[in-house]
Amino acid sequence: MYHITVNLLRRQRKNFSLQELVIFLLPAFAIYALFVLAPVFLSFRNSFYYWDSPLSEARFCALQNFRLLWHDPVFWSALKHNLLLLVGSLLFQLPVALGIALLLNYPTWGRGFLRTVFFTPMIIPSSAIAVLWQYIYEPHNGPLSALIRYFNPDFAYAWLSTPGSSMFWIFISICWQYIGFHTVLFMAGLSTIPDELYEAARLDGASEWQICRRIVLPCIKPTLYVSATLSIIGSLKYFDLVYLMGAGLPDSSREVLATYVYRLAFDENQGRYGYGSSVAVLLFILALIIVIPLQTRKNQP
Repeated sequence: MYHITVNLLRRQRKNFSLQELVIFLLPAFAIYALFVLAPVFLSFRNSFYYWDSPLSEARFCALQNFRLLWHDPVFWSALKHNLLLLVGSLLFQLPVALGIALLLNYPTWGRGFLRTVFFTPMIIPSSAIAVLWQYIYEPHNGPLSALIRYFNPDFAYAWLSTPGSSMFWIFISICWQYIGFHTVLFMAGLSTIPDELYEAARLDGASEWQICRRIVLPCIKPTLYVSATLSIIGSLKYFDLVYLMGAGLPDSSREVLATYVYRLAFDENQGRYGYGSSVAVLLFILALIIVIPLQTRKNQP
């Protein structure tokens, strides 16, 4: 909203006074402060208190919540899963999306239809995707198990209930949901490359790999940074499918930081608002530590 307001002001080509600028920007800043800055501030404040519920009295505890996190095995397990989602998204999800975008960038029959097909999972509600993939992973009647039993009748495997691998299968469903979104981003970046660059490179005898490496990737560098930033932030705060497909096994093998914050703050057996806020604060700080250097590098020539 801030950028829209600034662009509108620039188009007017008028020297606005400081008072006029403040009036223009005040509504956008008020909304941003109410729904972004205020919750962040309250989370930081609550992280320094013992606070079990809105009906109980908050007791100041300084950094004790953060000291408890250091010895909390569930927190470290959830953090590990978030980092695995992050690495998996960068090393698998984005390259696959880029490959699909490069293939769809060529003038082939049905390109518009394929674009719609790949983007469709992004517009499906997460609850519907969770039900769909729970059915696919169903160990007795699910299509995946049925397909494997066609070749191996004795096959039996609980896809989402096996502690060592359940998070991997949830990651597959996450990739299915978001690969199309990043594909559309990359295709938007590819559409900005002039056709003359491709033609000149082919006339000079460049191979398709050389064109991709020397022309395509440098030209869509801003799009790559945007996609990587969105993927990192999404991996750190991911909640939907992990929770809907069953978080919180006894050994926390499907716990991520967002589901852990939810369980701490809103689960009837937990009710630890202050401790949950400390986890949320660390998640916020971790996102800043990772994203700010990436954005700084993006703005460098």
